[in-house]
Amino acid sequence: MQELQENTIDQIRTLLMYLKQTDLLKNKDILRCLDVIAREHGGEVVDRN
Repeated sequence: MQELQENTIDQIRTLLMYLKQTDLLKNKDILRCLDVIAREHGGEVVDRN
């Protein structure tokens, strides 16, 4: 994930928080979105719950 610029990460975080607060996206969906982004940049999101 080092290739992602800090500004890009902030934009993704802001968008996901907005979607969560407006009930357009649930936590499970957020994890799925983050996993897709992470995998594209050589990482992986792990849900330990």
